[in-house]
Amino acid sequence: MRRLKILLAEDNGDLRALYCYMLTAAGYTVNAVRNGLEAFAEMQVNRPDVIVTNIAMPDLNGLDLIAAVRSNDEFANLPVVAITYFGEDICELARAAGATDAIDKPTELERIREVIEAAVSRSSSARYSSMSDKNYTTGATSVPAIIPPRASSWN
Repeated sequence: MRRLKILLAEDNGDLRALYCYMLTAAGYTVNAVRNGLEAFAEMQVNRPDVIVTNIAMPDLNGLDLIAAVRSNDEFANLPVVAITYFGEDICELARAAGATDAIDKPTELERIREVIEAAVSRSSSARYSSMSDKNYTTGATSVPAIIPPRASSWN
């Protein structure tokens, strides 16, 4: 089984380190950034299998990141898991914005793993269904990236 590549967007340095540690220990490959702007640039250079994003971040918050992902043809089906301290109302808002799922912070490793695996599974099923229903093409989009990518690689 291949290791899923997770792009983690979290502005709090301590939580970013904690989630990186937890997810790496769980067998994922994690690339962490500090905000939605960095996440959007990074995903264009190193496509993740799933994005895990905080909601309240500077520069580009998680809700705006979700909207940017969903409005980009190349990434529209990419699973996005939102994490927040602000409770179920914000989780529902994230889902309404297009998050595959959303959970409250703090969360235990097993819970975040369940949500990530379910999100990836749902996304894979939707992508397969979408591909069989219409003429689906892959590759670069016909428009350039809105945000210039930064050089980085998966660790």
